[in-house]
Amino acid sequence: MFATCSVLIVDDDSFARGIIRHHLVRLGFQNIFEVSDGEEALAILRSARMQLIIADRYMPVMNGVELFCGIQADPSLKGIPFVMITMEDNQAKIEDATTLGIHHYLIKPFNAEMFDAKINEVLLQPEVL
Repeated sequence: MFATCSVLIVDDDSFARGIIRHHLVRLGFQNIFEVSDGEEALAILRSARMQLIIADRYMPVMNGVELFCGIQADPSLKGIPFVMITMEDNQAKIEDATTLGIHHYLIKPFNAEMFDAKINEVLLQPEVL
């Protein structure tokens, strides 16, 4: 179902990227790209079209929130579905991110069922805001 979708994983932790990649491959994704910070992500996004971005909240150079804001500032990137991944379940920080427009969160640690549900929600169900 997702074989033709291109997805970008943005996380400074290579182990975390590997786990996310594993789940994406299990779901049928074949076009998976990985970078370790938001600046690298923006460079990739400006040269290759992605259907999904999965980004960690906390990274050096440019974090996930800054990346999201950079994406929103670029009309050619603005509509790409974005999932924020974080270990932090602080409700105030989640609400701050929601205020910016980040509506899809996965809290680490997550299991396969949670991951699958979030990806299906983001890519298969129209967003109603």
